[in-house]
Amino acid sequence: MRFCIENGVFEMFPNFCRGIVLASGIDNGKPCPELEGLLQTQAEAVRENPEVDVKSHPRLLVWKEAYRKFGSNPNKYTPSIVFLAKQVKAGKPVRLISPAVDAFNIISLKYLIPCGGDDMDTVEEDVTLGLAVSDETFAPIFNPEAVENPNPGEVIYVNRRTKRVLCRRWNWRNADFSKMAPETKNIAVNVDGMMPEIGRPEIEKAAEELRQLLLRYCGGTIAIHYLDAQHPMVEI
Repeated sequence: MRFCIENGVFEMFPNFCRGIVLASGIDNGKPCPELEGLLQTQAEAVRENPEVDVKSHPRLLVWKEAYRKFGSNPNKYTPSIVFLAKQVKAGKPVRLISPAVDAFNIISLKYLIPCGGDDMDTVEEDVTLGLAVSDETFAPIFNPEAVENPNPGEVIYVNRRTKRVLCRRWNWRNADFSKMAPETKNIAVNVDGMMPEIGRPEIEKAAEELRQLLLRYCGGTIAIHYLDAQHPMVEI
């Protein structure tokens, strides 16, 4: 399987870096009260931190600016990390989904960066972060009958051969077909950072912490790879 980021993304966002945490043979269906507690503790830390201002924190603003740059309104289509931070700051509990999802939500909140994962057994051959042509298809999570096409130039996560979109607007909404479920065994989680708002060492630290959480609570075999403008592709 190949993971890649196309030149069009780096032409607009030359300082973007993606960590890919690949986990195989995990147990994503076993309840993990300790992990759930860690998620709630991290949410509370964000809620009580006065420095985390949804309107002004640079790690949140950079994603709003990115959306505008590729032609999407972040006030209408909220970047995932901005939405998560808003929910937490408003006092709403973070939804418990599954151990793997709870793990990457902990990392998202701790570092204020977007993380998202997919069941890799649903994806054929390759996944690409690139710009939409608009002939691709997307069926949103929990509403697979509502098939739509992304806007031209929109940043999408897609299988270029099948033209099936895994995520629209970079990290706005996931597809139904690749969603992580309790029976999911093999996953890829994206840990995304826009530098210099977050430094490369911190991106790598976040990915490593996610690896440790997955190992502890989900088991399996886990590796990390990084994609950036100098290394836009990795083949597994």
